[in-house]
Amino acid sequence: MRSFFILLGLGTILLTIAIVVRSGKLMRDNPGEPINSAMRRALADRAYQWPEADAAKLARDFPGARESINGARYRTLTPGTGDLSPVKGQLVSVDYTARLFANGEKLDASADHEGYYNFVLGQPNVLPGWGDALENMRKGERRHIVLPYWLAYGEKGQRGRIPAKAAILLELELIDFK
Repeated sequence: MRSFFILLGLGTILLTIAIVVRSGKLMRDNPGEPINSAMRRALADRAYQWPEADAAKLARDFPGARESINGARYRTLTPGTGDLSPVKGQLVSVDYTARLFANGEKLDASADHEGYYNFVLGQPNVLPGWGDALENMRKGERRHIVLPYWLAYGEKGQRGRIPAKAAILLELELIDFK
């Protein structure tokens, strides 16, 4: 009889935990921020740095470029219209050309795929830097955006195609978003 009450108590505890986790009652306001000061210090020590060659090329070819929170650099070629920018969860249509920043070698373009590229902003089917690139663009705006390796293909790159720690230059136009 005693084991029945122990099992009932454990079941009640597990059910309570499941309900709380599923409902999100204990979620933090900003899950992207470290939870405590020790984690913040550890992440600050691991701050990403532009490789020297890319930093020199940025200074030479992109003077006055703006920097996003995550480290992407951009300059506006043609301003857009309207007051709204796309937000996570919206379907965006873009016209783009992606090149290696170091040598300008073309990697991909929306024109190669017969039209604009459509995707849901914030989904993991594009490079992490696309969110930074589009976050404050207006419809019709054209930009040159340099994505550092940590927002592009990472420290390892892509075997046979993209070198390790390669920055990517995007020529990007925001066509529409819904």
